[in-house]
Amino acid sequence: MNPPPFLLGCTLLFWGWQSHLLIFAVPIAFIFEMAHWIKWRWAFSDKDFNRVTDFTSLSLIIVMLYLVNQQSIHGLMTLLNWLPMLFFLLITAQIYSTQGAVKLSSLFLSLRGDKVKGSLSYYKANKLVNLSYPYMMVCLLSASISQSALFFVGACLLLSYGLWTVRPVRYSVVSWVLLLGMAGTLAYISQFGLYRLQSQIEEVILNWFQYRLFANNDPYRQSTAIGDIGLLKQSDKIILRVESRYPLLLRETSYNSYFKTIWRVKKSHFTDVPSQINHKTWDFANILPNTSFYKQNFFKSVKISTYLHNGNGMLALPHGTYQVSNFSVPALQRNDFGAVKVENGPGLIKYSAHFSQTTPLDSFPTQEDLHLPPLEKEHLTTLSNKLNLPLKNSQQVLNTLTTFFNQFQYSLNLTAPLKKNITPLEYFLRDSRAGHCEYFATATVLLLRTAGIPSRYASGYAVEEFSYLENAYLVRKRHAHAWALAYIDGQWQIYDTTPAAWFSLEEKMAAWWEPFYDLSSWITYQFYRWRWRESETSNDWLLWLILPLCLVLIWRLYSREKVARLQKHSAKLSNKLKHAGADSAFYQIIQQLNAAGFIRQPGETLTTWLKRIQVPLLSKVDMQTMLTLHQRYRFDPVGISMQEQAALVTYVKLCFKEIKKG
Repeated sequence: MNPPPFLLGCTLLFWGWQSHLLIFAVPIAFIFEMAHWIKWRWAFSDKDFNRVTDFTSLSLIIVMLYLVNQQSIHGLMTLLNWLPMLFFLLITAQIYSTQGAVKLSSLFLSLRGDKVKGSLSYYKANKLVNLSYPYMMVCLLSASISQSALFFVGACLLLSYGLWTVRPVRYSVVSWVLLLGMAGTLAYISQFGLYRLQSQIEEVILNWFQYRLFANNDPYRQSTAIGDIGLLKQSDKIILRVESRYPLLLRETSYNSYFKTIWRVKKSHFTDVPSQINHKTWDFANILPNTSFYKQNFFKSVKISTYLHNGNGMLALPHGTYQVSNFSVPALQRNDFGAVKVENGPGLIKYSAHFSQTTPLDSFPTQEDLHLPPLEKEHLTTLSNKLNLPLKNSQQVLNTLTTFFNQFQYSLNLTAPLKKNITPLEYFLRDSRAGHCEYFATATVLLLRTAGIPSRYASGYAVEEFSYLENAYLVRKRHAHAWALAYIDGQWQIYDTTPAAWFSLEEKMAAWWEPFYDLSSWITYQFYRWRWRESETSNDWLLWLILPLCLVLIWRLYSREKVARLQKHSAKLSNKLKHAGADSAFYQIIQQLNAAGFIRQPGETLTTWLKRIQVPLLSKVDMQTMLTLHQRYRFDPVGISMQEQAALVTYVKLCFKEIKKG
């Protein structure tokens, strides 16, 4: 069924207006509406329609890859907004073809395969589908992305016009308008309620996924327990590349509250970071180059590359970072515990981190930075008094703890405490004296607090492994590390008591195929660098791939024969429905059966009649297929193609042969 004049064109203009794409909507609408006045049509074959469909599918895939490359996951919304343009060629081919529809087998590769194998029925193989109204729904769906207040009004007007052209004539105009008004009112109430419900469901689902399943994207939506980093250490995956002159620690976040093996943050929220130079430079503090720190050469910088999952992630930064530059993202946020997160960024980011001895990312200490967990407080206090920590100054405390933890061993193979009433931390300090960095960092932070030194637990990565292939330091997942931050002499300082041998011990555990993995990772990284290159030129080459394909397809289609379109009948719609299919060859079969004594009762349908009479002579004929073709020819507004009319005549001739044999 073809839409009435101007309906498809108005829908396209409405989409272009809502999507700010009128520059594309106007010519597309003009091309579609001109089909009502242009008399010629192209005689496209099945292969031609297959090519058009394949080209549309390929274009859809190319554009999707392009948009995801440019806009990450948000590119899917842009893709939805561009769908009317992507389906333009397919709808144009349908409108300007002699059959005015597309075969179902052209739309699905599986049906094409079945058709070639001969396993597809004649009806399915030749079933025609008019895509005009589905295309109209796609246009309205694409227009809805704008979330304009006028969208509902415009959609109702377009649908009302489409329904008006096919309204039942037995109902009065007043009744039709009243029913349409009631339907519109109910639709508005329903869509308003569904919108509210959708907002609530989206918030719940997103929070659940973000806070539970994807908590690692934001450390302040998760709890970091003893053992988490131990799991990371089993992976050789490269996640950071650092251009630096020397090894260092890169921190992602810090915590100030410990309870039952879990570190958390209390009273923290993220705020926007001010940017400069077109969102490429982000300042955490106002530090000028002519300060005393700069004169003493305390200002340093490193370049860091990392991947973002769906455009979101935490930045790994050196201690004392005051500025991030050469980093173009829409927005950057920070909190008072050294965490900096980026949202809606590219898949690969590379930034320069500038740092000094100041710590602008960390807030001043509070009483929470001296709090001792109740389960470990007694043992920690006893151990602190044994080490005489409360009576020593800050430097003496650091020296004492360094000597104390030098007696411990680094190990990833931990044993469980024999007693059930002992905590893992107490077991580590008193019995096993072996553990990985999380145990050392946690014990150090809490022992510092017993000496009256504010301290926090920091987590991130150790930059130690240098690659001569990439001329940069490689940071793998197993390089995840934890250490203590101590507030001494008016600033936060790094204090790491984990034995230095931990890095070399883990290097020995690396898989034998690690060099091959590193080479493939480097190749992948180079590809991503090119893909997310920082130059102003975008990856428009993906879209340019469509142009030569489009030219080849147009050349192939233009060479097809143009035939004159059948002139429209001037009769009204009711007369067309009355006489449509009156010349069907199936009526000859009905006459022959009536003459043979198989009388059709008044009001009896053809299907019921043929089942009742069950003529043995016609058992070899596919009566169901023949009846289906006749009914489509008689009642379907689209009608049937010339090939289907020929098939119907063939079935009728076969029936006559069977009757003559009888």
